[in-house]
Amino acid sequence: KKTMKKIIIILCLILISCNFNNKKETKSNNNNSTKITGTIENLKDSLVIVISKLDSRNFFGKKIDSTISLNGSFEFEIDNNEPSEYMILILDYKNKIGKRNSFWLDKSDISLIGNYDNFENSQINGSRLTELSKKYFGIAEKYNNQIENGEIDMKDYQKGIKNDQLDFLYKNPNNIVSLTNFLGFTQNISKDSLQLFHSKLNKKLQNSKKGIALKNSFEIEKIEIGESIIDISGMDLNGNLHKISDYKGKIIILDFWASWCPPCHNQNQQEFPKLKEKYKDNNFEIISYSIDVDKRQWEKSSKTDNINWINLSNLQGMSDKYVINYGVQVYPTSFIISKEGKVLKKMEGFDYGVLETELDKIFEPK
Repeated sequence: KKTMKKIIIILCLILISCNFNNKKETKSNNNNSTKITGTIENLKDSLVIVISKLDSRNFFGKKIDSTISLNGSFEFEIDNNEPSEYMILILDYKNKIGKRNSFWLDKSDISLIGNYDNFENSQINGSRLTELSKKYFGIAEKYNNQIENGEIDMKDYQKGIKNDQLDFLYKNPNNIVSLTNFLGFTQNISKDSLQLFHSKLNKKLQNSKKGIALKNSFEIEKIEIGESIIDISGMDLNGNLHKISDYKGKIIILDFWASWCPPCHNQNQQEFPKLKEKYKDNNFEIISYSIDVDKRQWEKSSKTDNINWINLSNLQGMSDKYVINYGVQVYPTSFIISKEGKVLKKMEGFDYGVLETELDKIFEPK
């Protein structure tokens, strides 16, 4: 848990340092303007404070504004057209330290009060949606403590946390926080349950991007292991259109990845070049499908990873319809597709050697 937080902080430092500039976005004088103030004990002067709007299409979100800490405080005033989740990063480049806190904004001004050393647990005042979000994630915290203390086993942990979180969401349905978290269950519950939650949303939420994503989850066709693929079309970095069906007659590795995903880079650099060389005479093709939203990030990562196989994207992020079609929730996720165009295997995450073992069963059957 702590290691993952550390990785995220380091990645954020790298990303922000690449894109940081001193220009702030122009703010319009309208009724959507929201003020965010921070009063943080032990906050040194002249640290960079960045606010980003989180987005399901982009792991790091979009940088909205930046400022400098002064006298233990900071302040932002941003245009907030709809309830959204934001993240504030305090960046100490000299000591390579990053502190983060995320919260939800509706229409009310909010304040963060806390201590620099424990900034992620600062008190957030004025945000009803943040309070709701904390209650939801408090369910996971309860079960984490129980399993760490040996009070429950893994089976009870997984069952209990899922049931309690779903129960909470069904009891508190008609808001963007619950809708956002409910989308994480779309691969694990019945179509009827998905439709029931959708019916509890007001028209505005149903017609929002996330409401449409929920509707797509029970209306869009999904692949099944052993069945034919759902065809994917996408552009390569040169603007050429490709379809998976163009490569029928070959064994295909279809891999969903992203520039912000460290295990994806490991797989691109360590495993795929080896597989490409080993099976080059076996009618074999690797097709990488990026779920990035920024072409520059996709292109930069592709060059860094030295991708010299088919590399496609539609720059639609995690809301891409193909992500829904293929039930992708973990990155990377790889599929083995037969010469006849059937889905043979789905593998989540990167475990070096697992793909090669599966491919050997196909190319070198005993």
